[in-house]
Amino acid sequence: MTTLLSVSHLKKYFPISAGFLGRRVGEVKAVDDVSFAIPEGKTFALVGESGSGKTTVGKTILRLIRPTGGDILFDGRNLSRLREGELKPWRRQMQIVFQDPTSSLNPRRRVADIVATPLEVHGIGTPRERLGRVRELLDLVELPEKYLYSYPHALSGGQKQRVAIARALALNPRFVVLDEPTSALDVSVQAKILALLARLQQELGLTYLLISHDLSVVKNFSDHIAVMYLGKLMEMAPTRELFANPLHPYTRALLSAIPVVTDEELALIPERIILEGEIPSPANAPTGCVFHTRCYARMEVCTQQAPPQLEVHPDHHAWCHLFTSEGSSKI
Repeated sequence: MTTLLSVSHLKKYFPISAGFLGRRVGEVKAVDDVSFAIPEGKTFALVGESGSGKTTVGKTILRLIRPTGGDILFDGRNLSRLREGELKPWRRQMQIVFQDPTSSLNPRRRVADIVATPLEVHGIGTPRERLGRVRELLDLVELPEKYLYSYPHALSGGQKQRVAIARALALNPRFVVLDEPTSALDVSVQAKILALLARLQQELGLTYLLISHDLSVVKNFSDHIAVMYLGKLMEMAPTRELFANPLHPYTRALLSAIPVVTDEELALIPERIILEGEIPSPANAPTGCVFHTRCYARMEVCTQQAPPQLEVHPDHHAWCHLFTSEGSSKI
């Protein structure tokens, strides 16, 4: 299977300045040594609490923000080494759908103008040809043509997100970052948007990076899941494997928090795990394992040493001392 995107030891640190001269006094490690790969045509999900660094990973991959370190290989080309002027041809192949369509769509522009913007920026087609392409895209995302000249305020949340998806597809990208694409929508609308994204992936051969805090959303949509906490990966595995056999205490806590409706669903959820405290500040991350301050299975080694990446089962990785020699007795 061909790998379209490979991220290796990705880091993004934001400086903290203080004083009249803006002296650097620290840094926020928003993303710290993250590595994963996405096969072409598949969906890779990043999950975790707010503030875990998921969105920063997505924006850094697209080079909307410059990485501090690491490599971003897209179709064999290292995007992290390219200058800003060299990125434009690659941006046509990589797009993003933002979390809130209300804030990501220009309220002063009509739908036709919003969807045609990428075509204008890249100098594609005449105005007449662009309008024809916009009509094709609206049909593709199942939005009636009568909304062609509507402003965003006249659309529902689901319709706005369809416009955002149409804009992202205008340049025929191969890779799309979906940054919480359904979290701002009603539950009934969420299902329709996810079904639309799944159909588009199948028809167009798209590769997705899905960013979400909701494991129930990614369960039936993704092929592979990575769990993030405070800028670091905690666990990574194929979706079915992760749900059937969660290894990391943080993953187990997230799974136990999934809302359930039926007794059958309840039987699949482990015992409820309530994490203590709040997620620490990435400007002052704990030493050792960054999760140890809230972990119910922490050991002395967790406070002193960062856990290595361990392939506990085939293609199932965990960053946890429970699976090192120090913690093997607790498993």
